[in-house]
Amino acid sequence: MSLELELAAIKKALGALAALEDRSVYLAINASPETASNKHLRSLLDGFDLTRIVLEITEQADACDIEHLIEAIEPLRKSGARLAIDDVGVGYSGLQRMLKLRPDLIKLDMSLTRNIHADPARQALASALARFSSVTETTIIAEGVENRDELEALKGLGIEFAQGYLLGRPAPLEQALEHAFGMQSHLP
Repeated sequence: MSLELELAAIKKALGALAALEDRSVYLAINASPETASNKHLRSLLDGFDLTRIVLEITEQADACDIEHLIEAIEPLRKSGARLAIDDVGVGYSGLQRMLKLRPDLIKLDMSLTRNIHADPARQALASALARFSSVTETTIIAEGVENRDELEALKGLGIEFAQGYLLGRPAPLEQALEHAFGMQSHLP
């Protein structure tokens, strides 16, 4: 029932999109390749401003038919949805997936960002990926940033965006909006 569960979670998340009044804020929805390729996802997204949606393909992408996935998500991308690839940096297959899918956002796996300030090899790989993102005009986001040393090292490598406990912990939407923007939500 993973497809049904993912679709239910996506539907719930889409219901909160209206609370994100700042038009520069987008909603990232995680989806397995199976869900991203499914016609029911396209139905769920129908009527939403897809320029405010990022479809984040989860790590199971290695086991899928990439060509089928590309074909299935192309209409969403043409309508403005952006594509993110999760967990980049954990293996060769992730790099292959990145080259084939041509994402708009690359999310560096926390296994790469963890203690990056103390590991020249991690710094070199992150720097190479930052250069790749610059050349391909892709946004890079470091996941799992939990301390200032990691954040400063990533900034020094040219990585401008990060997520992790240092920057904010998971919270109900109203609390997250208050923390991030100092705004009260207008949830239905």
